Amino acid sequence: MNYFIGVEDLVANALIELVEKTGNRTVSFSQLNKYGDAIIAKLRARNLDATLIYTRDETEQFFHDCSDIFTINESESDIEITLNDNISTAYLRKKFRINLAVHLLSAFVSPEAVETIIR
Repeated sequence: MNYFIGVEDLVANALIELVEKTGNRTVSFSQLNKYGDAIIAKLRARNLDATLIYTRDETEQFFHDCSDIFTINESESDIEITLNDNISTAYLRKKFRINLAVHLLSAFVSPEAVETIIR
C-alpha cells in the first residue's frame, strides 16, 4: 500500500503534537520538512511506501481551504503556520485524525518525528 501525505495532514498533526507538548502554536516549513522526512523514514522502516505531497498548487489550496484554522506568515527566510487561537487540538484531532490509517498515525506521533518539530 502506498500512503500519500498532504500538507494539511502534515501541518495539523505537527501542530497537535507541538501544542500539546510545548504550548507553541506555530510551526515553520523548515520544521515541517524535517517532520515529513522523519515520518517517511518511519514508514519505510516498516516497508510501507509513502509520499509527501506538498506541491505549490496543493500548498496554495491548503492555505485557502484552511484559513479559518491556520494563519500563514511569510518572512524572508521561512514560512510559519500558526494555529488560530479559537482552534483546539481536540478540533484538529477530530478533523484530521478521525480517518487516518493506524500506520500513518503511529508515524505522526513517533518520538523520532515529534522531536524534529520540538527542537
